[in-house]
This record gives sequence, C-alpha cells and structure tokens, in this order.
Amino acid sequence: MKKTRYILFLLVTAIAVFVACNKRTPTWDTQILAPIVNTSMSVNNLVTGTTVKANPDSSVTIVYSDSLYTLNQDSLFRIPDTTVLFAFPSPITTTVSPGGTIYSSTTTSKYGVSSVQLTEAIIKSGFVKFEVISHVHGLTDFSYTAPGATLSGNPLSFTMKVPAATGTSPGIDSIILPLDGYKIDFTGPSHNSYNLLTTIVNGILDPSAPPTVVNAGDSLIVRTTFYSLVPYYGQGYFGKSVRNIGPKTTAFPLFKKFTSGSLSLQDVTVNFTLKNGFGVDASINISQLTSLNRAGAAVSLTDPAIIGNTIHINRATQTYNPAAPVNPTVQTFTIDPSNSNILAWVDNLPVNVQTALQITTNPLGNVSGSNDFAFYGYGIQAYLDVTVPLSLVASNLTLADTVAVNYGSGSTSFQQIKSGTFTLYATNDFPFSAGMQIYLLDGTNTHIIDSIMLPNQSIAAGTTDATTGKVISPVNSQLVIQLNVNQAKELFNTKNIIITSRFNMNCPTCIPAFSKIYDYYYLNLKLVGNFDYQVKG
Repeated sequence: MKKTRYILFLLVTAIAVFVACNKRTPTWDTQILAPIVNTSMSVNNLVTGTTVKANPDSSVTIVYSDSLYTLNQDSLFRIPDTTVLFAFPSPITTTVSPGGTIYSSTTTSKYGVSSVQLTEAIIKSGFVKFEVISHVHGLTDFSYTAPGATLSGNPLSFTMKVPAATGTSPGIDSIILPLDGYKIDFTGPSHNSYNLLTTIVNGILDPSAPPTVVNAGDSLIVRTTFYSLVPYYGQGYFGKSVRNIGPKTTAFPLFKKFTSGSLSLQDVTVNFTLKNGFGVDASINISQLTSLNRAGAAVSLTDPAIIGNTIHINRATQTYNPAAPVNPTVQTFTIDPSNSNILAWVDNLPVNVQTALQITTNPLGNVSGSNDFAFYGYGIQAYLDVTVPLSLVASNLTLADTVAVNYGSGSTSFQQIKSGTFTLYATNDFPFSAGMQIYLLDGTNTHIIDSIMLPNQSIAAGTTDATTGKVISPVNSQLVIQLNVNQAKELFNTKNIIITSRFNMNCPTCIPAFSKIYDYYYLNLKLVGNFDYQVKG
C-alpha cells in the first residue's frame, strides 16, 4: 500500500511539473448549433404602405393611397413679415406740462400681401414688436391701439413708459406681443377696402415728470414689426394665379421591396381624386403621370379623361363649425383597364411616380365678390387610391427584406471558427416557389460585406388545387448552405442580413392562370447555423 501511494505521488508530481513547464494553452474542438433567424412572412411583407383587406372568400385586396400634389394655404396667400415706421416730429418748440399731450395720431397703413386683396384674417401664431425711440427730454407714456385687431372682442392695445432722451441720445423701449388668435379687419376705417390696418398712437408727458421743453423737430419714432405670422383663416380676393408644377418625382413605396422580376395583375382600379378645401374655384390639367420602376423603365398613364384634359373643380363652402370649418368639394375619376393602360402602369412595379401638372386658382377672376377664403390645414389635393385584388402571375419577382440575426451565446471572443453551414428550414403556404440568397451587412447596416448563394436550391411552393390554384397544404423545404471559414467569421461582424426571395408561380395548369393570394397564406423561415469551433482554455 505504501508503495502504491508513493507511485501515485510521483505521478501527480510529474504531471504538475509538466503542466507548469508547458507554456502552450490547451485547445479542444466543439460544435455549436445556433438558431440565427426565425421569421414569418405574410402578404403584409410583400407590399408596404398599404391596407390589406380580406374579401369574403379570404382572398386579399390591397388598398394604397398616394398623394400627387397638395396646394397649401401658404401657397395661396401669406402675410409676410412687415415693418412700418412712423415718425412724429414736433412742428414747433413748446413746453409740455405733466400729463400733457406730446403727440396723437390715427394712421391707416397698407400691408403688402402680394396680389392678394385681404379683407379679414385670423392669426394662428405670430408676433408684433414695437420699438419706440424718443428724442423728448422727458419720460413719455406711450399708448398704441389697433381697433381692427381684436381678441375676444378686445382690441390690440398696450402702454409703455419710454425713457427721456439724454443729450443727443434718445430714450428707447420695446415690447413684443403674441398675436395668436387675433382677428384682423383689413377693410380700413370705411370698411370698404382691403389690406388696410388703422392704428391710434398717443404720447403724453408722464404725470410725474417736470414740465418739459419739446423743441421743434424733437420726434418720437415708432417702429412696428409683424413677423412669423401664420394665418388660421383668410378672406378676400386671392387673385388669379397659374402654377406649373413639375415634372417632379415622388416616391411610390407600394412595391419598394421588390427589386426585380415581373408581375402580372388580373385587375386593378385606381380612383383619381381632386379635393378642394379652398373657397376659390380652381382648374387642374395633368400632362404627365408616369410610373418609374427600379431600373428606370417608364410607363405613362393614358386616360383621356384625366391626362391632358383641364378639369374644373368648384370652391369649398364654409360650415361655420369650428371643429370642421370647411366642406370640401370632391371630384373622383375611376381609372381601370377599360379606359386606360393602368394594368401596365402598375405591373411596371413603380418605385417612383413622375407628375407634371398645371393648377389655376380663380380662373374666372373675382366671381365671389372678394369672399374667397382659406383655412389653415386645408388646401387643394390630388391623390390616387389604388385598389389591387391580389390575383396575379409572378415570374422571378424578387423581394428583399432585412432581418436581425441572433447568435445566442456562441460568439464569445475566445472561440475560433473552423467551419460552418447554414440550414434553412421553410414551410411555404404560398402558391409560388422561392429561390433564396443571403447578404451579410456590415456593422453600420449600410454596406454588403459578403453574399451566400443557394445554387440549384429553392423553397417549394405550397400544394395547389389544379383547378383553382388555391393552396390546399403547405410544403416543407430544407436548404443546406456550406460556409467557408471567412464567411463564417463574417457572420459575427453583422447584426442584420438581407434575404432576397425570387418568387415564381408554380401552377402552369391552373385555369385561370392568375392565382389569388389569401390572407392566411404564410412562409415560415428558420435559419440555423451549425459551426465547428476550436476553443482555447
């Protein structure tokens, strides 16, 4: 027994000495299975910016609204920043007693609002600044009143004490007042004009001041500045104006996830709507409405009722209901395959729409007797409502989507990747097959650092009824992707990947050839990484 213990002691000692003298770190191999992506796609992933509506038979219609042009209130009329300067020099030399009048004036001024003849306005927000410069050598009580500018029936009015001039240095004081909610009558003192505002200005020697000599030429200068005025309401005659807009390009995000391929829709209906929220008549002439796809291919809409035809739209009416003050005038034109090339326009998979139009306000002049009106938040709008029953044929229709990846706990710094594979598990309930490709993004999610191909592999389509083309059962697919060492390492430099799917309809015998898409169709994807690591101890 003692001999055995002695041998064990020598063995343990030898091992300890060997380990202490060996500078190398031991390593061993391990395998980690990590789910990287787990996602599900429905019809909502195919199109963006839309409302997906289920029909009574559970087939899907997508509804999308796109604004072509909006003429806002500030395009119709504005109240620009305006400074009015008044000077009140004393005509003679006189001695003013305490409380005596130094000057008194009622003045009517015209405000420039371009070609607009404004009779009334309500201010949503804005300010007026008064600066008074006095060359009078006594404390002056200054008062200002604008009888035509009222808030809750009370006129805009204020007083201030302006310091006395000292030597040749004038006394100066200023005040800034908010004009939010003020109603302004621009018809002038006789109430028969426009763009006029009457003000009453008075200056008296402060009762506490001693009698003061006011020399001939001594003046009080009043600088009044209206600025940052945003009207809530305006009334008057806004003039006849012609605006040429475009050609201008706006985003059309309905198909922005599709990057290539072709789409053939069985039907599509577009309602072109003109909505006039101004109290002015208007006409609009659209000379161009072109769909532009990702590759730059253009399809111009041909509809003689809309393209190249001047459309007159009547003025809105006032409701005198503060919650909804305007009753807009609306005209809607239906664009469908019977009167246009709208199918080709939409099948082009536009990502942009190019528009050129001319809009004329008050084309017949002042027919309202200066009773044009405009409210904040209302204007003239032209927009499209697109209704697409998803009954379609797809050929290499390519969808790109960005998804987050999750490596679990398998990416710590002491692990060295030796090799790896992806396995993509798919359950497809759509009536089309899907070829797949994966792109790795850098840490900023803006640049592709590598791509992973799936050659000669695709996700099988769901099993369809040979007559109706309706999917009767989903189909499972398993795609294996071999990674080289560099690709496996690059996985740990990205938090997101782009998955592109190329869709093809898979029912060549179906009658009709178009396949309906139902709201319960889905495509489940699970991407699993199987990595061999060499782990350092």
